Amino acid sequence: MHRALAAWLVERPWHAAVACGICGALSFLLPFMLLACAIPVLVALRVNVKMGLALALLASVPWISVPTLAPALWLLSAAAVFFGPVLLAMLLRRTGSMNLCFQIATLTCGLVIVAIHVLGPDPVKFWVDLIQGAIVASGVQPEADWQSLMQQFAASMWGLLASAVLAGILGALFLGRWWAGLTGSGIEFGAEFRSLRLGTVLGAAVTGVFVAMLFSNSPLVRSLVWLACSVLTLQGLAAAHRSKAKGQLSQGRLTAIYVLLVVPISGTITALVLAAWGYADNWLRPRAHNA
Repeated sequence: MHRALAAWLVERPWHAAVACGICGALSFLLPFMLLACAIPVLVALRVNVKMGLALALLASVPWISVPTLAPALWLLSAAAVFFGPVLLAMLLRRTGSMNLCFQIATLTCGLVIVAIHVLGPDPVKFWVDLIQGAIVASGVQPEADWQSLMQQFAASMWGLLASAVLAGILGALFLGRWWAGLTGSGIEFGAEFRSLRLGTVLGAAVTGVFVAMLFSNSPLVRSLVWLACSVLTLQGLAAAHRSKAKGQLSQGRLTAIYVLLVVPISGTITALVLAAWGYADNWLRPRAHNA
């Protein structure tokens, strides 16, 4: 099914345009948002980057036209989610390295978090005011004991947002790249995904973040911890797929990992286990496998 869909999308320019328009209109539902962001990646990889950017703009129209309490944040986040995958696809076309795209995306999100906390206004107050405004706009008066809860939640919000944006960008890039491989381009996405690795520099930065967490509970550190755990969870999934390819992990156990990851009750624990696996994999994987 996916092979036929990918072939149809790149067969005629209007095929991808129609699909992007439909998925973009439905993109407030997560599966359609992923499709709306992945189709431009496929076109950028198999046809040309300019068309991919045009399709990304088409798919983003419903999002950028929505009025919100924080229009600048909304527009920047939407731009990152819809255009980020195509920009990474352009890098992928030039370098052929999925791992480089993974590292660049992670580094960019980390630098954005640092810049917001170091150069911007009070990062916690921004979210407290935004959350309070949303509660008041809904007709509910916030209670006094909500203030502490909102402060705790707001302290990690930039990290949560960056992790969500990064997941959307990489998810679209992976799906578009997989589709490109199905169209006969000679791409082996499975091998690319299994080789994902933060590397020495980013691995050392992540270690520094975890060490800082032992001594500081600042909003910057908490946000970076969220981002670090997110990318390590992804590397843990890559390690699980590599173990399955080597025959060390059965298909049933790999499927169970995904099921446990999406179930709310077990999702957090599974993600932490995968993050620990990813961290160990980053430092213990033999250099011969670091593609």
